Amino acid sequence: MTAREAETRRSRRTERKNREGAAAAMVIMAVLMCMAIVVFAIWSAGKASESNAVEAGGKPVTLGVARTPSTATGAAAENPNSQSSYQQLSDPFLVLVNTQVPLPENWQVTPAFIGEETVDNRIYDDLNAMFLAAQADGITLWVASGYRSVEDQERILSREIRQHMQNDGMTEEEAREFSLRTINPPGHSEHHTGFVVDLNDVSDNFEETEAYQWLSEHAAEYGFVQRYRSDKVEFTGIDNESWHYRYIGKNHAQEMESLDMCLEEYVEYLKGQGVQ
Repeated sequence: MTAREAETRRSRRTERKNREGAAAAMVIMAVLMCMAIVVFAIWSAGKASESNAVEAGGKPVTLGVARTPSTATGAAAENPNSQSSYQQLSDPFLVLVNTQVPLPENWQVTPAFIGEETVDNRIYDDLNAMFLAAQADGITLWVASGYRSVEDQERILSREIRQHMQNDGMTEEEAREFSLRTINPPGHSEHHTGFVVDLNDVSDNFEETEAYQWLSEHAAEYGFVQRYRSDKVEFTGIDNESWHYRYIGKNHAQEMESLDMCLEEYVEYLKGQGVQ
């Protein structure tokens, strides 16, 4: 074999090895791409499932609510039907809880899980139906906050007060008064009922989203109402919260919406109609 022939053979072997290496690299890349697609599909399915309520009935939790001194400010503080003397309606879905009216004693919540959050099992079916209907219309809803214990509410309020003191230079009294514009005192939060969900980003920008527009048109069909509106602050004592939805039942939600009332007005309206 001449030197030229030997060199030619070496060149051919080198080319063959390069081609085989390139082919192997392409196979590896294809496998990695397939794995990435599978992982993304699994992740997407998981995110989609988070937007739907998943029922997991637990044991009833009885809340013993301590009677805290009223810390209401503004027009809500003038509510004559206040504190433990308030007469609740017999329908539990119409329970009124605000800065002046505490959660009834021995209130029970049977938890149903929604991702990492819980709500009362009694609202599960309609909440799940609403999420599925929204999803069918291309709208994604998820629960950012559901049921809260009295202790949870204490932590949330204390954290908010500290943040205003540290970031805004407020005194503790100023920070508390400011925080109570959007956070009810422990024992006076609707979240204790298990009938409330804070949806999606819990942000003022939520009002500008397609999800909010969908809820404005359809939430009442599933028994939910936006609990705190900017035009009802004089009755609720709470600033506008576009993300905070309260379950009161389908018939009541649609009637309350048609009457353009908040829950405080609607409950008094029903009492005036002789409802007990």
